[in-house]
Amino acid sequence: MTEHVTAALRVLQDVAGRPDPTAPRAVGSIARDLGMTLSRASRLCAELEATGMLERGGAYGHYRIGAAGVRLSGRAAAPFARSLRFALLLAAQQTGETVLLAARGVDGFRVIDAVESLWTLHSPAEVGDRVTEGAVLEAAGILAGAPAEAGRAAVPLSESPIGMGVEIASPVLGPSGECFAVLAVRLPANRLEQNGPRARRAVVAASRTISRTLEDWLSSPPAATEPQAATEATSPLEAALAILRVLADRPDSVAGVSRATGLRPDRVQRLIDSCRNAGLLQHSHDRTTRFQLGWIVQGWYRAASVPTMVEHGRPRVAEAANRTLTCGFITILKGMRSFTIVEELGLAGDGLRMTPWLGRAHPMIGSDGGPTLTMDFRSDEITLLFPARHTPQELQRFLTHADLVARDGVLTMEAFDDAGLLSISAPVRDASGSVIAAACIVGTTAYMRANLNDVEEAARRLAVEVTALLQP
Repeated sequence: MTEHVTAALRVLQDVAGRPDPTAPRAVGSIARDLGMTLSRASRLCAELEATGMLERGGAYGHYRIGAAGVRLSGRAAAPFARSLRFALLLAAQQTGETVLLAARGVDGFRVIDAVESLWTLHSPAEVGDRVTEGAVLEAAGILAGAPAEAGRAAVPLSESPIGMGVEIASPVLGPSGECFAVLAVRLPANRLEQNGPRARRAVVAASRTISRTLEDWLSSPPAATEPQAATEATSPLEAALAILRVLADRPDSVAGVSRATGLRPDRVQRLIDSCRNAGLLQHSHDRTTRFQLGWIVQGWYRAASVPTMVEHGRPRVAEAANRTLTCGFITILKGMRSFTIVEELGLAGDGLRMTPWLGRAHPMIGSDGGPTLTMDFRSDEITLLFPARHTPQELQRFLTHADLVARDGVLTMEAFDDAGLLSISAPVRDASGSVIAAACIVGTTAYMRANLNDVEEAARRLAVEVTALLQP
């Protein structure tokens, strides 16, 4: 049955590891890509659906990531999500180029997080993309067989052309020198001479920052985890998923996983082997052999978040805007700009009209949700991320607003460069618990002031509803 578990988990990764895991995927496509019969792929999808890892989507015989898959991915990313996002944003801000983090799965490396450049001409990267060439693969290969001490003393740096662009990469190392992921900057070749030196510095600094976060987490006291209700009567797939949930919280040995799940050590070992063969687990040898969920899983919830907000958040934004007679938006960070992914342009007032912002980026200063989008970061981190062109007074006002929304859970502020408008924003959190978006309600200052309590409550409610979509 161990091979059966491996096959099921490979199906899960095939569906959940895509750039849009919420899009329905046909069983026939899964069978073809994984080299299995249609009937077997169909049975495995049905088993995964029963566990909540997948759910039916679209036409008959189509599947997409399920609520349990999103939860597992967010759970695995939770200890690192804020630090990873800061490290990638800082590297992107320092270079102006695309920054990505890639991790190894059974089918090779895939992008698990990315901050894409705002330049018109840039080298793209999208969560879920497969990495088939370039410095990411070279950086991971440099570590093969290298002593842990050498890997930590001088972080390898690789540089390689990819089409008409260049990729500069450095590995994220664990305490024993094992490669958990690879961080890279991509840029057009014509900008290499100008931006190459700062890109190389930023890549090494960011990979070391993430490595230190990883080491701190691995060396911290184990947190209390929810016991997994597995028994010897549990099916092999359900038992394997119980093991993955344990190892999403903390690396552990076979004996530790056995205690946490109630499964026999010999069964745990066989199922761990199945999970490793599917590319979802990796192991380290610090003091003893311990296993942890591979970072490839972290990409699932990140790839699912924006499509989920766009598809299911739109009617909720429309309802909030229509109920309050205002305009409603969902915005996310794109680099250090606020980017609108959902909007509902309601009543702006007799003889007035709101300009559409859908699909457009706005500088953080003056954006409706700017301080809300960065509220997870410390003041010193926001200072490092803040565009240098702004004045100290603008920075201080931004920091004050970030502190207010962190304290109150909602932020009301007048538009910085659009007189007559007042915006209210509240944080939307993803499956890792990190702020991923801002739910914004905007209207004329006079109307919003007259209905402030009701509109603030509407913004909070909208943020809670969208958060619930991302934390199923």
